[in-house]
Amino acid sequence: MAPEPVTARARRVGQRRDRVFDAAIELFVEQGYDATTMDDIAVRADVARTSVFNYFERKTAFLDEWSARRRARAFHGTPRDESGSLRDELTSIARELAAISDASRVATTAIIGAALRELDLLDNHPLSHEFIAVIRRHHEDLRDDVDPDLMGLTLATGYFAVLRAWIGEGAAPFDLTTRLLALLHLLLDGAGRPGS
Repeated sequence: MAPEPVTARARRVGQRRDRVFDAAIELFVEQGYDATTMDDIAVRADVARTSVFNYFERKTAFLDEWSARRRARAFHGTPRDESGSLRDELTSIARELAAISDASRVATTAIIGAALRELDLLDNHPLSHEFIAVIRRHHEDLRDDVDPDLMGLTLATGYFAVLRAWIGEGAAPFDLTTRLLALLHLLLDGAGRPGS
């Protein structure tokens, strides 16, 4: 069944929603998340205040959307060979997550701090679910005693911890790709010496 064509009205609504989202992100970068009001966003987007609330019911919804767009790009935006190994697929995703943050370091720095404060990133976060889906798809690559849910949660919380350390003032303190790949390899390989 072919998808229904997008109507001109739906396109306009989507464009207006994107304009409101873009205005919010610009303001979060310029003046900070806490200092930005929904009224500020309405003015910047040139829409009525009620329109902002129609698209984003609360200010934290912008953080959710920002995170969702990054996840979509990292997990679904780049074609990858899902028949490869778990390590190959997770490596590709880690590289893409790092590239997204590297390409938008100013916005990432402005927004991730607010996201860490305002959203519960440790409890049932969608990033965990994305990792879990990948891990379950490659269950044959894991030992029988490995819990895919715990592994996905560990990857997601590790990602947030690494990203938090990376967003400090000034230049990045370390290469994000290298650190995310080190996290991934630590989880996949373990930290113990053979035989210990």
